[in-house]
Amino acid sequence: MRNYSLTVNDLVIEAAFDEENIETIFYPLLKKWTKLQTYKGKRIFVFLAAPPGCGKTTLALFLEQLSKNTPDCTPIQAIGLDGFHYDQAFLNSHSMNMDGQTVLMKHFKGHPATFNVPLLIEKIKAAQEKDNWWPIYSRKLHDVVQDQIQLTEKIILLEGNYLLLDTPPWNQLQEYCEDRIFLSTDTTVLEERLIQRKMLGGLSYEAARTFYEQSDKRNVESILASDHHADTVLYVTDGIFQLN
Repeated sequence: MRNYSLTVNDLVIEAAFDEENIETIFYPLLKKWTKLQTYKGKRIFVFLAAPPGCGKTTLALFLEQLSKNTPDCTPIQAIGLDGFHYDQAFLNSHSMNMDGQTVLMKHFKGHPATFNVPLLIEKIKAAQEKDNWWPIYSRKLHDVVQDQIQLTEKIILLEGNYLLLDTPPWNQLQEYCEDRIFLSTDTTVLEERLIQRKMLGGLSYEAARTFYEQSDKRNVESILASDHHADTVLYVTDGIFQLN
């Protein structure tokens, strides 16, 4: 295993990646993206989609670091989708349909309908032509903060849950990317991680499980159903990646 220090959500974590995975999966992906960018002659986007709790942010940041330490590869810049949530004021004042009922968006934050996809498309199109600034989601403020990260590299690895969904407006995104990666793992592992994540946020076990059953579970199912759009599907078990 090869160890890396990565900053995830303002926290430095230690992550380990298998040497064989690096040689047989990750280096080839970086070289593929380098060739794609060279052929296009301008900035390209690569999508990394995965259910929540799968480790996509850690993987994206690892690939960014690996690319910058690999001389024959074009450096990539990893960025997350979370900055494209609608802001909290919007979620507090707008409704959505859920199982035939009209509910405030704030109660289902993280659902596909709570993201500003038109703004994301606008930002991607602009970034293909020149450097621009992207929003982030602040876990301290629990809200979106605009214009916090400048896109500067020629290859942008955008990671998020819903990037490969079939449903509009998400299905409009795929024409703006050059390669698609899907990351998956055992659904039981995802369930445990997502419940634990909510408990770390202050919920009781019962409340965390209820949230999982009412929100996270259906999101996970819809995301897993989008893997057929990927050019590469990876399955991870105990830190070891396999090509599916």
